[in-house]
Amino acid sequence: MAIERRINASELDFAQIKTNLVAHMKATDTTFNDYNYEGSAMSTIIDVLAYITHINSMNANFALNETFLDTAQLRSSVVSHAKLLGYTPRSIAPSVAYVDMVMAKGSATPLWNHDGSNTPLPLSIPRGTKFSTSIDGVTYPMFNSTTTSIVYDTTLGWKFTNLKIEQGTLSNIVYTFQNNTFESYIIPATNVNTAAIKVTVTDSTSTDASKVFTLNTNVVNLNGLSEVFFLEEGRDGYYEIKFGDNIIGKRPGNGNSITIEYSTINSGNNINGATVFTMTDSLIGNTDETITLVTKATGGAARETKEAIKFNAPLAHISQNRAVTPDDYKTIIKNEFADVEAVAVWGGEDNPIPDYGKVYISIKPLSAEVLTAEQKTTIKTNILKPKNVVSITPVLVDPEYTYIDLEVFFKFNPNKATVTASGLANSIRSTLIAYNNNVLKSFNGVYRDSNVGKNIDDTNIAIISNITRVKMQKKIIPVLGTATKYELFFNQALTDIDATTGTTGSYLTSSVFTFQSVDCRLKDYYDASSDTRIIQIVDGNNLVQDANIGDVNEEDGTVTLNAFAPTALPTGQTTVDVTVKPASSDVSPTRNELLTINTSTATITGEIDTMATGGTTAGIDYTTVSN
Repeated sequence: MAIERRINASELDFAQIKTNLVAHMKATDTTFNDYNYEGSAMSTIIDVLAYITHINSMNANFALNETFLDTAQLRSSVVSHAKLLGYTPRSIAPSVAYVDMVMAKGSATPLWNHDGSNTPLPLSIPRGTKFSTSIDGVTYPMFNSTTTSIVYDTTLGWKFTNLKIEQGTLSNIVYTFQNNTFESYIIPATNVNTAAIKVTVTDSTSTDASKVFTLNTNVVNLNGLSEVFFLEEGRDGYYEIKFGDNIIGKRPGNGNSITIEYSTINSGNNINGATVFTMTDSLIGNTDETITLVTKATGGAARETKEAIKFNAPLAHISQNRAVTPDDYKTIIKNEFADVEAVAVWGGEDNPIPDYGKVYISIKPLSAEVLTAEQKTTIKTNILKPKNVVSITPVLVDPEYTYIDLEVFFKFNPNKATVTASGLANSIRSTLIAYNNNVLKSFNGVYRDSNVGKNIDDTNIAIISNITRVKMQKKIIPVLGTATKYELFFNQALTDIDATTGTTGSYLTSSVFTFQSVDCRLKDYYDASSDTRIIQIVDGNNLVQDANIGDVNEEDGTVTLNAFAPTALPTGQTTVDVTVKPASSDVSPTRNELLTINTSTATITGEIDTMATGGTTAGIDYTTVSN
């Protein structure tokens, strides 16, 4: 019979490699086939051979993985592959705030920033003027983004309006351009904000002849005179500045001085939400300023991760830096605007009322529920306008939020785990928070009731079953004292089926508001004569204060308030929350709708399952809860 002497070359496990070697030696027709491999020095030799084979196999496997974008694990490899696709990973993004700042002229003689005849002089705040903010006792540096000049106003004084200040610290480094050496102008810092990089090239023959080179965004428009620089992320994670070859982009002259100004965010943490700021510099020696908040700090985000680069680089290559399809818009926005959690894009022809020639974009930012006006302007003007089709107008709309109210009733067996109803309720609330974060934070996130129910059951081994009631909620920011029309689109059929009263029941309600000096709420009422479900305003005793304030279209899921005019809201309340019951326990979003569970206000009630813990009489008083 033939002797099997083949070795399995696909093994990577050390123990299996050794086993294969021993089996091979035993299969040879020599004295080695009866050798005692476990009790002799031969075992050590085979260990060395197995180790060498194992290490070489692993190194070859790792090296092969790093040659492909999908399987690469090292950031340097991922960045290198992305570079071949023309993709530069997005850097860290600073939190940006807008403030108004008034400088005091003082009372000393002569008055500050006045000429000899006591006339106020113009005032400038240069780029890089230092500011700061504090969060939880930690101070974060900031700076003024652009140089701004103003003149004295007899009413406002020296007031800088809508001043943009961003997180970070400005630094610079100077290089000398050498034509005969490999160019590598590295920014020697981590957490660099590439949007703040400013490159100035000064002619070596004249210190006054300087040019500011801009970051290239589109190679198609370049020629040999284009004063641009190119940006790459190097293998060590530092950003590198490169220049053209006088064919694609202008090349600096030999010996020219290159000054690179850049911003770093040393902490790596954003300051989104900060509202209080202080100028830590002075303007012409004056530190007496009054700062008023215009827009709180938003937009801060970490640098692009390896996983995000793997996902975005091929999409960016497909779009070819042009905004044509919806995916193109999504890719460009995610690549060039850091403060993005979710993006939805659709053509105007898909609007409820068709609007041809426009593309609608809805963005859920990381730092807030909606974009600020400044962020919308930046996206439309700086990011999309140079890339989208000329005849198409991008329109940015805020996300529409639909909140899901839950009532959770669960039964548990305390014999399976040492738990209490309140402890399990806290765990279930954490489960709902995780479902919010993992499933519903995108525009295509569907609330699936069976999945949520399963997640609740899986929260703890002691939980036996649960019943979850689902309601939907929209929030109105009312114009107090003014009759205003409001339309709430739930985009889902609503139900008029009540467990006890049928079509005569009520399923629409609202939070409390003041109407004609009375604390009231909204309530629906089925009017059989007109076959319409109308909306009324009722007080705490269900006495009608307004018999017909609007109506409900149950099939379309639309609630209309025709002339709603509350006069006040309870202290601390800024919205009127309208709650309805959907016809289906599954809730799906449309277009720019985002779903989110009201996890903090969800009602979670638990009780011991007596059927599981009791004896023969356990089922006598056993109760269930209706859906």
